[in-house]
Amino acid sequence: MTNLKSYIRIGLVALLAFFLFRGLQSLFQGEEGRVRKFIFEGKRAIQAKNILSCASMVAEAYEDKYGNDRRSLIFAAKNFFSYYQGIFIKIEKMEIKLNESRDKARVDMVALVLCRLQDNTAEHIFEKEKGRFMVKLVKKDRDWKLQEIEFLEEISLMGRKVS
Repeated sequence: MTNLKSYIRIGLVALLAFFLFRGLQSLFQGEEGRVRKFIFEGKRAIQAKNILSCASMVAEAYEDKYGNDRRSLIFAAKNFFSYYQGIFIKIEKMEIKLNESRDKARVDMVALVLCRLQDNTAEHIFEKEKGRFMVKLVKKDRDWKLQEIEFLEEISLMGRKVS
């Protein structure tokens, strides 16, 4: 019985240390860390095909060079999620640049994106240098939001070329 109590105490101390570490980490991470956290939350939402989480990450004033606004981007994401059975993303490189007032960010990334079609075949969306893209973010009410995305290389997405 004494061993069980000591294991519980050790477990509680470890849990407390973990939460203290996470609290201090979020307090001292700075804007670059918050941008990085936003990117990884977006990655998780896309892999989980969670359209509500993805939609909440897009700025009201979203606009890109492909003619998309917020509504059409969310509609395209919904179609993307239904087209592919599974989505895997590995961010291989990320470079974050903040403006002087630290309320806008440009993130240049290289990612590997593999998608599984309904017939279980794999499709490589991004890989190596064909995986280069850029996102612009804007900070609204202490939260980062996606303002624009641009693919820096021509890619094939849902059977169509995008450049």
